Amino acid sequence: MIFISTNWSEKMLVGTSHIVKLHQINRDQFERLAADAHSCIDKPNLAEILGVNYNPEHVQLRPGDALLKVLIKGGKLSPFDSELPDDVVLEFYCYSVYSPNTHVIVEKEKLTMEE
Repeated sequence: MIFISTNWSEKMLVGTSHIVKLHQINRDQFERLAADAHSCIDKPNLAEILGVNYNPEHVQLRPGDALLKVLIKGGKLSPFDSELPDDVVLEFYCYSVYSPNTHVIVEKEKLTMEE
């Protein structure tokens, strides 16, 4: 499953001995992946700006899951912002979770997992 959040922590991982791969993605990649993702965005105005559901839910990640992290840089969003302020930039990252015995094959934005 794919989750969207503004947070990342190792405490989100269920169990032990996971491999986590991190890479930055662009806005287009984020939007493509977000279409099938479960939003756990805890800021209503950010959810509106991103076009995803507001859902302040705790994320639990298992092997095979991915987390799309939205990083707010340059300033802060006020609770009243319905658009990004000029001093705010969003960056997007993908945290992919694998079990230790998984071989990862990456082919042009396609991620395949084999055990």
